[in-house]
Amino acid sequence: MDPTTDALSLLLGALKEHPRGMSVSDLAAAVGINRNTVSRYLDVLLVSGQVEMETYGKAKVFYLSQRVPIAAMLNFSSDLVLVLDRDRRIVQANDAVCAFAGRERDDIIGSGIETSPLAAFDHPLIRSRITDALNGREVTEELRFLRRDEELFFRIKFLPTVFNDGAPGVTIILEDITEERRAEEALRESELLFRSLVENVSDLILNVDEACTFTYVSPKSREILGYAPEEMLQKTPCDFMPPEKAERVREQFAVLFADPKPGVLFEWTMLHRDGSPVVLEVSGTPVYDVIGDFTGYRVVCRDVTERARAAKRVAQWKSFLYSVVNNIPSMVFVREVEGNTFVFSNKAAETFLGMTQEEMAGKRATELFPTEMAAFFADGDRELVERTIALEEKAHLPGGRTLSMKKIPIFNSRGMLKYMLGIAEDVTDRAAAEELLVAERDRAQGYLEAAGVMIVVIGADGTIDLVNRKGSEILGYAEGDLAGKNWFATVVPERLRDRLAQNFVRLVAGRIEPPPFEKSPVVTRDGREHPILWHNALLRDADGNVVAMVSSGEEIAE
Repeated sequence: MDPTTDALSLLLGALKEHPRGMSVSDLAAAVGINRNTVSRYLDVLLVSGQVEMETYGKAKVFYLSQRVPIAAMLNFSSDLVLVLDRDRRIVQANDAVCAFAGRERDDIIGSGIETSPLAAFDHPLIRSRITDALNGREVTEELRFLRRDEELFFRIKFLPTVFNDGAPGVTIILEDITEERRAEEALRESELLFRSLVENVSDLILNVDEACTFTYVSPKSREILGYAPEEMLQKTPCDFMPPEKAERVREQFAVLFADPKPGVLFEWTMLHRDGSPVVLEVSGTPVYDVIGDFTGYRVVCRDVTERARAAKRVAQWKSFLYSVVNNIPSMVFVREVEGNTFVFSNKAAETFLGMTQEEMAGKRATELFPTEMAAFFADGDRELVERTIALEEKAHLPGGRTLSMKKIPIFNSRGMLKYMLGIAEDVTDRAAAEELLVAERDRAQGYLEAAGVMIVVIGADGTIDLVNRKGSEILGYAEGDLAGKNWFATVVPERLRDRLAQNFVRLVAGRIEPPPFEKSPVVTRDGREHPILWHNALLRDADGNVVAMVSSGEEIAE
């Protein structure tokens, strides 16, 4: 038997009989070995963890270790544990190693690591770290292994070890961190995805803490506000707002921090770096830490500056239209088709009906208008839908007043009839003037028809506007056949056509005046010429421009 092993056994036996501990001298006397040899053996037992030592003054007291030997604990570990001797032979392997290798322990123990079922771990880095551990240096590494189609990650510890005989060895502990690495990779991918989303969405993402300072600002701040994210960190939203807007935001945050609520929505006006206002539609969500304590808000800001400007322009335009509609002389009514009640009227309508817009609201046509108007504004919705154009009608009211009435359909976004717009205008004076004008026109037409001479009206472009009955008879045309035709190309002899047309151009331009009387022939429909004595007069507009020439002509006997 190895004398070293015998000596160690004797020392352990003596300590077992004296659980309170023994000094080096006591142990030397008990086992019959000199004091220096006992001291050396005790160092071996101390390093191997089989004994423990306490110092009392200059005396050292040794007693059996109360710790469980590592060999007894190996199989309770989920980590892979190997113990190698100085020759790199496997002397211990726990159940986790056997399960990983898929072999019995006897197939593993006693083999060199490079020839064992664990040859996959025979890696240059591992060999180097085993050498370091044999030389007394503890090392930790992380390695990646490919096992069939599976990628595995291990955190490997190389621990210097001393056997009972004092020989050096290495304990290798392989912690499987595959799931941890996969989780980290998934988290990294999730963070990359989140960062990609945050950096590419059109909204600005902000995190504010309980002090209302920015702890995160997304890169969109450059585009929306003109500031880099780092320029805004540790500042508050109010630092980027006009003073009058900042106070209201401070009040908002005071309420939100006192009682955090998700999904809050409000509006901020912040200042761009160039000083221009930026309107942001803001939604906030409370943020909590892992133990559930409130830590601030995550704020999503959407730039709605253009929308706000457009809404302002629409409001201004509506105000302008309302002002125009409310002050035009015509009466304007708006009836809601579904309820068949009136919802709007302008000042002219109020004056005509003798009641305010508020008094008219909610009433029907029969409650507002005279009988002659009520039927027109109350009925005919189906006809409006089918025609999709305005309906017009005149109403003659008692007292001799005449109204021109119009109904216009207004449809909603789905193409359904929503409102009926009614317009009524008092045309009593205009109707009287039109009647007078018609009478005067008829009288003038009678004079033209009764005249015994040819009367022609030639427009500034040389076309025939009017030829009276006598003129049509002379020229051999039916009444109305000559209207719209060119005078010179139709009734002027060809030999005179260019000269007279040029003279007419000069007349229209105002460069010459027509002679009081002029003799010039005309060509009838059948090609015969008739000499005519003409009297010409120019018609001018309010600005003095020639708009037509009126000519009366008498036939000259040949």
